[in-house]
Amino acid sequence: MDTVREFDSVWKKFLVMCKAKLMEKNKQCALSSSAAEMSVQDAASMWFDPYDACGQWLKRLEKDEPQAAKKVRAILQEIKLEEVPAKKGFPELGVIGIAAGGAAAGASVGAWILHLGTWGTLLSAAIPAVALYPAMKGYQKNEKEKAEKDKIAKYLEQLSLVREEIEGILNSTC
Repeated sequence: MDTVREFDSVWKKFLVMCKAKLMEKNKQCALSSSAAEMSVQDAASMWFDPYDACGQWLKRLEKDEPQAAKKVRAILQEIKLEEVPAKKGFPELGVIGIAAGGAAAGASVGAWILHLGTWGTLLSAAIPAVALYPAMKGYQKNEKEKAEKDKIAKYLEQLSLVREEIEGILNSTC
């Protein structure tokens, strides 16, 4: 059971490294399954580094349980991720449409209800459009950031299957 507890500890470090690599890759380009897989495999290299905590744990496992270590090593070398579908964000036309709708509403209020002149009507149209466009752009940006975080979380969730497989091996031998 000590081996499983130690594995839990180093697995957490591995997940933190995976999350950091995925976030770094996401800043560079759109996160596809192949890019995510490369990032996770890059993080998985820490299992094979004898100077890293993960590598030291695997080395001790090889000494104590060579068959289990061989299986664990094979699993860690072949981590595969499935594609996470991209969540559709708020479209640019929607942002423009809402700003235009606000302008139309402002113009109609200015012209028909308040009986403003030409300049008053133009201002009553421009003010809502100028106010709504940046607000909707901010909303659009927040939605995009949320979708990116969700995508990273879903890639990390897929690693739980790898963890379960390794824990199954450890529980059957230790």
